Amino acid sequence: MNIMNRLERKLYRLRVEPFFRYIIFAMAGVYLLQMLFPPFNLISKLLLVMPMVYLGEVWRLISFLIVPPLYDPFSALLNMYFYYFIGTSLESKWGARRFLLYFLLGALGAVLAALITQVGTNHFLYMSMFFAFSLLHPEQELLLFFVLPVKMKWLALFNAVYYIYMFIVGDWPQRVAMIFSLLNLFLFFGGDMLTMIRDSINHWQRKRRFQNAQRR
Repeated sequence: MNIMNRLERKLYRLRVEPFFRYIIFAMAGVYLLQMLFPPFNLISKLLLVMPMVYLGEVWRLISFLIVPPLYDPFSALLNMYFYYFIGTSLESKWGARRFLLYFLLGALGAVLAALITQVGTNHFLYMSMFFAFSLLHPEQELLLFFVLPVKMKWLALFNAVYYIYMFIVGDWPQRVAMIFSLLNLFLFFGGDMLTMIRDSINHWQRKRRFQNAQRR
C-alpha cells in the first residue's frame, strides 16, 4: 500500500477529473454502432490483438477498454449499468486520482497478459473493480434478477469460487489474463485480504477450541 500511496501522490501534479462514466458511454456507443452497422464489424477493430498492434494498429492498446460485453442487448445493458455503478462508486469513494491509478494498473496488467498470450480482454479488469467494491462495501445489497436481495460479500465469494474453478480447468491464456488483470486488486487489497483470512482462521480455531472444551 505504501507503493500505491507514493504512486498516487505523483498524480497530484496532474488535474484528474472523474472519467469513468465516459468510458461506459463510449462502450455503449460501440455496442450501438455494432448493432446498427454490423458489416463494419467495429468491435473486431477495437479488440486487443497483438499481431495487429505489431502491424501498426496501436490504438488497440487503449480501444480494448471500451469493447462492450458481447451479450444480447438487455444483458449487455445490465452489464454496462453494473460497470457504471461500480466504477463511479469507487471513483466517488477514492477520488478520481486513486481510482485512475487502480484502473490504469488493471489496464496495464491486461496489456502485459496480451503480450504473452497475443490476445487481450477487459473482462477481468472490470471484475477487479467489482471485487474492490465488494471489499469496501461487503454488506451492501443488490437485487439479483431485480427480486432477490444478495449482499455483495456473498456475490463476490460466488464469483471468486467460479474464477478459481475457471483458473483450474481453463487454458493457459485465460489463466495469464486472470492473474495479470487482477494484480491491481492484490496491490491495493492484498494486505487487507491476508488479514481477513488470518482473522477467519483464528476465529475458526477459537471456535474449535471452545467446542472441544465444552465436550470435556
